[in-house]
Amino acid sequence: MTSNELTQINAEIRSDYVSDVEYFLRLELEENSKKYKGNAKIYFNFSPGKLDELIVDFITHFVVSVKINNQLTNEFKKDNFWLYFDTKLLIQGRNSLEISYVNKFDTTGSGFHRFVDPIDSEVYIHTDFEPYDAHRLFPCFDQPDLKATYNLKVIGPQKWEFIHNSDPEQEEIKNEYKIISFKKTQVFSTYIFALVVGPHTKWEDKYKNIPLRLYCRKSLAKDLDAKNLFDITKESFMFLEDYFDIPYPYNKYDQVFVPEFNFGAMENVGCVTFTESYIFRSRKLYKDYLNRSNTVFHEMVHMWFGNLVTMKWWNDLWLNESFADYLSYYAMSKGKLFSDSLEHFFSRKDWAYMQDQLSTTHPIVASANDTTEAFSNFDGISYAKGASVLKQLMFYIGEKNFKTGIRIYLKKFYEKNTVLNDFLSCMSQSSGEDIVSWSKQWLETTGVNTLIFKNNGTFAYIEQLPSRNNNQLRDHVVKYESFAIIKNIVSNIGEGKVTIKSNKTKFCLNQNNEFLLLNAKDHDYVKVFFEENDIEFISKYVSSIDDRFSRRIIWGNLWQMVRDDALSPIRFLELIEKHINLEKDITVCQNQLVAKVIATISTFLTNENKKLWCDRFYSCSSKTLKNIGSIEKQNTFFDLLLYSATSKKSLTELYGILNDDIIIKNLDIDQDKRWRIIHRLCIYNFCSPKNIVNKEIINDPGDLGSKKAYLALSSIKDEKTKSNYWHDFIGDDNSNSTDYIRYGMSGFIEQSQEEILTPYIDLYFKSLIKIYTEKDLHYSSAFGKLLFPDNFKHQTILQKTNGFLKDNKNIPKLCKKQLIEKCDDLKRQIPIIEKQNKINLY
Repeated sequence: MTSNELTQINAEIRSDYVSDVEYFLRLELEENSKKYKGNAKIYFNFSPGKLDELIVDFITHFVVSVKINNQLTNEFKKDNFWLYFDTKLLIQGRNSLEISYVNKFDTTGSGFHRFVDPIDSEVYIHTDFEPYDAHRLFPCFDQPDLKATYNLKVIGPQKWEFIHNSDPEQEEIKNEYKIISFKKTQVFSTYIFALVVGPHTKWEDKYKNIPLRLYCRKSLAKDLDAKNLFDITKESFMFLEDYFDIPYPYNKYDQVFVPEFNFGAMENVGCVTFTESYIFRSRKLYKDYLNRSNTVFHEMVHMWFGNLVTMKWWNDLWLNESFADYLSYYAMSKGKLFSDSLEHFFSRKDWAYMQDQLSTTHPIVASANDTTEAFSNFDGISYAKGASVLKQLMFYIGEKNFKTGIRIYLKKFYEKNTVLNDFLSCMSQSSGEDIVSWSKQWLETTGVNTLIFKNNGTFAYIEQLPSRNNNQLRDHVVKYESFAIIKNIVSNIGEGKVTIKSNKTKFCLNQNNEFLLLNAKDHDYVKVFFEENDIEFISKYVSSIDDRFSRRIIWGNLWQMVRDDALSPIRFLELIEKHINLEKDITVCQNQLVAKVIATISTFLTNENKKLWCDRFYSCSSKTLKNIGSIEKQNTFFDLLLYSATSKKSLTELYGILNDDIIIKNLDIDQDKRWRIIHRLCIYNFCSPKNIVNKEIINDPGDLGSKKAYLALSSIKDEKTKSNYWHDFIGDDNSNSTDYIRYGMSGFIEQSQEEILTPYIDLYFKSLIKIYTEKDLHYSSAFGKLLFPDNFKHQTILQKTNGFLKDNKNIPKLCKKQLIEKCDDLKRQIPIIEKQNKINLY
């Protein structure tokens, strides 16, 4: 079966023959129809040669008519994904291709997605095209290096807002319909074309002469904090325009919160779309507000990195994402709203370290033979590792040289497409360093190095270990901090910068040193492991170290040691238990203590130890919640309380909190917390959970309430319930959106329900190929990840997965990659868990 993917080879062939593209688009939208009419006229230059057939990307329900150079023709072929034209129908130079069509709206969150709000029955529609979905809306050359201008006219209901990459040029009302002609856009790639329509609520502001607008659906308008979002947007503009030394290259900046979005946000030119999960219906943790702000900054960085200057093909995705990922945190750190952002960036690097230690890892400059492979490369390497390596580059060549190199790059390739060497030459020019050689170590290899400080009393050195997957060693430039106990107080007795080469680097140690922290302030992409005497120091004194960032880095590296089986998860939990109420900063507690407790118990403990440590941390969090603290602290420890509630006693207390029989001072049990409590009760089939869910839906009647109810019900320990939900996941007759089904998948697999879920192990593998070949990438990816039975007998599941891969050599690439990664996770877990089983035998 042919799949909807464009290969790099075919894209390169097409760009040899096609250039100077311009689209004229006309769309007719009806409020209550699941179809729409379209007309697309494409102007392009064509250079004749050996190409016999020109392929136009287009998924459509029905083609009404086709004209080539204004002449009607039936001389074309059509399949599910493309239109094919004999090049004999084209002339050298300027050509036009006009296609009239009828199409269906999408329900997958991507393409041209249609959503009906259950609160008020209003219809909202949005586009989402990265990496290869623009051709779901209109026929096009859907590849990043065939940039174009767009001339859009839309006809639709008068009550709707129509939001595009450019502002309207002309608007008229005719028989309750709006007819809007938008201004011709600037030049950009198809994947960042945008159209969002619906009866949105709108807020307006300005930055200098740039119009700023926020939009969301009417039923969520009461929860959108427009002032905060505008403040973030203005701070971002203020920094980035100055940093890049290029004024914002487009004419307006709209930010639209859209329903059932598959990602956090999308950087469409002048019309950024965001997931509605960034509309906070209740009080969130500090890190949630910081993460939302980072997404706003990230998408704005893309206006220069990605939109103005674009990678030629998806193998250089990092030229978009790595830069946006790092520069967004860096820009925030220079502002007033979230000046501690680079500390939180350290936590994000967990994603990179995890991804880079899988057998499916890839260099930052990745291989992307086709758009399916490109989709799978939207991962921790292209984002977090690439960003981390750019931070190391900035530390290596200096902030001034780094900024100068970026300015040279953006000005030199304004509105063009680039490859790796374009960036490297600009950085070499600005720094005077051989950045090509640096790239060979950092951008074109895989794996993460580990640093260990060794001191035998007479000789001190830093040992560098390669990744498990290769023998790659790198040149590192790191800061260090030296600590000693002076008058019973932990004191920083020295800090500095050291360059590390090869496997051993001699280090001149302050003779009073008792603990050395490498990679202080986190300028390097590297793991730091501790010797036994270091861990003893940490156990006694970590909470007494003044610098919050240093404590954060220590805890983060202890977690990496747990993952690499260099530190017992039990000992790690004991360290956290000892210090969790001593930690002075609540954000360190959130990201590096509470989050790591949950990850450790979930991933690296036997069933017996899970129960033991859940009970211990339930008791700990319950006591902490009763000692009145800040709202931030209350919400943080509520997360731990909720996760660790597994016993009858703890579930009874949760039920009491839900019904207001137990009141915890300062703790607001808002709608989000209510659903999370209910989900926990459903997992253990506690107190007639179906009745609890049905009552709760009345309190939360919107689509989010419906989805949270679907998640909760799918998690109930009941054979008939599980069977019904499984049919939803694999059936062809389900009319619900991908987003809705994804909520159900998220609740289905529960470790405590192994007995009734065992039949679904075989059903999972039996369904995989059908799902990955018949469903879109977002649906199949969710199915593959969320329903993988990795919470059960690990060795059995590993053998079964390996057997499936061996017996099915030609499965879809995304399916194969995700299964291999699941096997890698199991291989990491098994020896850590087996050690606990051996201990429990004695």
